[in-house]
Amino acid sequence: MRILLIQVDGKMPNLALMKISAWHKNKGDIVGFNISTPDKVYISSIFSWNASKVRGISKLFDCIVEIGGTGIDISKKLPYEIEHIMPDYDLYDIDYSMGFTSRGCIRNCPFCIVPKKEGYIREHSPFEEFLHPDHKKVILLDNNFLVSPKWKEKLEFLRDSGLMVNFNQGLDIRLINEENAGLLADIKFFNWKWTFRQLHFAWDFIEIEKEVERGIQILKNAGIKPYQLMFYILCGYNTTFEEDMYRFKRLREWGVDPFVMIYNYQGKKKWKGDPRIPDFARWVNKRIYKSCSWEKYYEKQRDGIYICQI
Repeated sequence: MRILLIQVDGKMPNLALMKISAWHKNKGDIVGFNISTPDKVYISSIFSWNASKVRGISKLFDCIVEIGGTGIDISKKLPYEIEHIMPDYDLYDIDYSMGFTSRGCIRNCPFCIVPKKEGYIREHSPFEEFLHPDHKKVILLDNNFLVSPKWKEKLEFLRDSGLMVNFNQGLDIRLINEENAGLLADIKFFNWKWTFRQLHFAWDFIEIEKEVERGIQILKNAGIKPYQLMFYILCGYNTTFEEDMYRFKRLREWGVDPFVMIYNYQGKKKWKGDPRIPDFARWVNKRIYKSCSWEKYYEKQRDGIYICQI
């Protein structure tokens, strides 16, 4: 069979498509992103706002079309034999492995789809299932790695193997303690493109300030420098602009890098929330705050004058 794969959105290599590719190639099928006259098509989308685009693409083919991804149906899962196969990393020609060692989370954050999609925390795959023997780097996609009952065993493996690691979904600052901070300090990290700091956390709720400060101090005591940390700040959900600015300033006081994530953001023209937030995100994420005050920056944005750009 001739199998065409289509990745509609997302910056990262699509793990599901890599697994589908591996399964079909094991059957002797021809698989790729540029297959003409396919016998079957798989389309994956992770953002719900692309649903109409996906439907339009699917109508272009006369063959069987499988549509999946979080943006289409959060309940749809790969068959077991495909979910637990070594991904086809040649599909994207990458030199790092990707996978989930656990699924789910203990939190029930109202803005997050993980509780509905994956449920409560559970073990999913051992490292050897997705870790290619030729790769020295691995991206872990666990939604809450440190809450896994096997977190210590996994961190010790990562430390002892010498692998370079990227916790792509970030870690839970509320779960940081002396033991796991010590192990994290002994692990090698690598940054995947825009993930420009070694460890990523989130400060989504204003009320967990003390836990954030405590976690940062524990990491510092373990030997992890503040400049190695980045914190996502969720904006446009249930906080005021003043609370957003407060979190930014506190994080900078602690010496860590903030990164604004706008809830359900589809572009400035479609944004219907506080008009300051898209500009605030750019001011923070582009590090413009290092050369220009917020007041001066926003005043010029409103006048249509773009200054203080790095």
